Amino acid sequence: MPVNRVIPFPPPLLGEAPLLARIRRLSHPLEWLFTVLFMIGAAVLLIAVIAVLTYTGDRLQIRPGGMQIYIEAAVPPPPPGWTTVGVIPLTRKIALAISASLMIGPALAILWQLRRLFRLYGSGQILGSDNARIIGLIAGWLVAYAIAPTLGHLVVEAAGFDDEGWLRFDSLQALLLGLILFVMARVMRWGAEVADDAARFV
Repeated sequence: MPVNRVIPFPPPLLGEAPLLARIRRLSHPLEWLFTVLFMIGAAVLLIAVIAVLTYTGDRLQIRPGGMQIYIEAAVPPPPPGWTTVGVIPLTRKIALAISASLMIGPALAILWQLRRLFRLYGSGQILGSDNARIIGLIAGWLVAYAIAPTLGHLVVEAAGFDDEGWLRFDSLQALLLGLILFVMARVMRWGAEVADDAARFV
């Protein structure tokens, strides 16, 4: 007579569900944090670009890589290397706006991708191909952030500014972190593919 045998499967690990729940719970406030930071950064960049292109007074003083606004009754003369935005030609204003966008744009893109990543974590998707793709995008934007000061330097130099402060240590840090994240994204993508293949077998 045939004998039926029941092979019990091992019980699920008790630590997995609470750990996933904790990740999801912590990810929601981080998603909102990066959303707020992105909105603030985008608003600051928009206001700065509009101010540089349209303001003609002497309360806004600028130089390549910097901006200062005076609200005092008496506006002091610009410090060395600075000038009031109202006296520079339109081509230089455009160059400064482009330079600011080049340097702040990648940082905004990184915040947006972090928002997307923690939204995935909040929905319970921890080790998927989408996660790996977003981390790869963050790596790419970090590299863009690293080279942005050089591009901004070329733009403002072409417009006639004397820009000497374009070489920054944080650019090297961003470049190294971007390269590390590129490798991590590849590893995560490979892990997601392995998990996908394993899920097809019972």
